[in-house]
Amino acid sequence: MNLGSIDLSQLDVLRPILPFPLWQKVAVLAGGFVLLVGLYMYMNWMPLYEEIEQAQTNVDDRRHMLEKNRRLATNLPRKQEEYAQLEKQLNVALKMLPEKSQIPDLLEGVSRAGTESGLFFRVFRPVSEVPKQFYAEVPVEVEISGTYRQLMTFLNRVGEMPRIVDVKSLKIDLDNQAVAEGRAPAGQLPLDISGLAVTYRFVESAEAGKAGKDDKKGGRKGR
Repeated sequence: MNLGSIDLSQLDVLRPILPFPLWQKVAVLAGGFVLLVGLYMYMNWMPLYEEIEQAQTNVDDRRHMLEKNRRLATNLPRKQEEYAQLEKQLNVALKMLPEKSQIPDLLEGVSRAGTESGLFFRVFRPVSEVPKQFYAEVPVEVEISGTYRQLMTFLNRVGEMPRIVDVKSLKIDLDNQAVAEGRAPAGQLPLDISGLAVTYRFVESAEAGKAGKDDKKGGRKGR
């Protein structure tokens, strides 16, 4: 090594520590070295470390997503089977909802079931439909006369019909006029019965959309 090639002015920075004991000189030099190394690490390695951390986070996210997709793929056959079962149940339910064109025949069947059960219909009057989400209630106001046994026979026949028909809101009183006229069967009290026979029909999507628009128009007029 050629000492003549060293620029001694570069060593001036070390001049303040020359009077210090040897161990202090070593400590200062070691501290300076550590400081330089730390600064180098901070300037060069920290950004790289952050990139590595971000890449690791992305890898973990993708691993979790892959695991989730694997679980979904494993459950897919079961979900498809459940969907098929629900679709089958929906089709069965829809078959129990008559279409609009079938309502008159259905109501005639309800009236015939009452007559064949021995009931006398004083009133059998359809009232306004009640629209729902995908179906509409079709209520019929009824006023009938008959005995308790005849009423039970009628309700059983209605319950056995292939279409859904609910008989509800029944009000039952003693038919005093029939008692006075002696029209009651022997040993049975004549009853005066009123209520609703409600069936349900499937609403087509276009019809449901029109009903929704009509409801909105009615709401705006109400304001």
